[in-house]
Amino acid sequence: MGTPLVSIGISFYNNQETLLESIKSVFAQTYNNWELIMVDDGSTDGSLALARSIDDPRVRLLTPDGKNLRLAARLNQLTRAARGDYIARMDADDLSHPERLVRQLEFFENHPEIDVLGTSMCILDKQGRPAKKYVMPRAHEKIFKTKFVGTLPIIHPSVMAKAKWFRCHPYDEKIQKAQDYELWLRSCKDSVFYNLPDLFCFKDEYLSFSLRKYTKSKRFVTKIIWMHAPSEIGRFRAACYACKKFFEIGVFAIADLLKLNNLLISRRFDPLNSQDRAEVNAALDVIRSTEVPLRNPT
Repeated sequence: MGTPLVSIGISFYNNQETLLESIKSVFAQTYNNWELIMVDDGSTDGSLALARSIDDPRVRLLTPDGKNLRLAARLNQLTRAARGDYIARMDADDLSHPERLVRQLEFFENHPEIDVLGTSMCILDKQGRPAKKYVMPRAHEKIFKTKFVGTLPIIHPSVMAKAKWFRCHPYDEKIQKAQDYELWLRSCKDSVFYNLPDLFCFKDEYLSFSLRKYTKSKRFVTKIIWMHAPSEIGRFRAACYACKKFFEIGVFAIADLLKLNNLLISRRFDPLNSQDRAEVNAALDVIRSTEVPLRNPT
């Protein structure tokens, strides 16, 4: 087996229900010169057994240590182990469009100045059907136009970047949530980011929402803003941006009490047109019909 051009990295923690379909979306790729590196973050369900059962030389499971080190540490571990020139991020509960790798690699070939390349995203409903879309701004300047509002229009599991870039810009392992936001803020001055407009990442935003996780994430976002913003915009404006995060926590807490979470989440995204829906459904059909070679089929 030759050296792969792209390394796909998946860190998983108790993702037994979603992991196999995520892996199917890797095997469904139209580009085949990849390796899939998987690392278990101390799962207590059947996720690790599933990962161990995959029978393909392109798939590597890093030696499990049984510890829950959290995402940033595991992503740095994946980066160190990667053999490809590029590293593609994926989460264990998201799907990649079958054309994702080939299109991102083609873009890198034609635009060598780009360091980090994301895509737009399709939101799936509770039945796994296309429901909404989130179209990202393309150019670096537009991506970082309002970088201290607490979010950035870069979909973390859609990102492909040069492996040398990831090694020069490791994740901060002290940050337990919003690790990507901290990394983007820290690296944007000496890197070039870009987003493809295509819906190449499929995410189940409805099922994945948790008020506890949301609150924890916003607290870390506040910390990250305070780490990076004062030197650029001053302490007063940085404090204003940070305070806004606590207001957002309050809004979602009230929505959670009133069972209106899905309404708030839905309002963040745009409607799909008929062509979007048809293309996403076609891609989902390909992914879900793809076979993953397993030693002990699950």
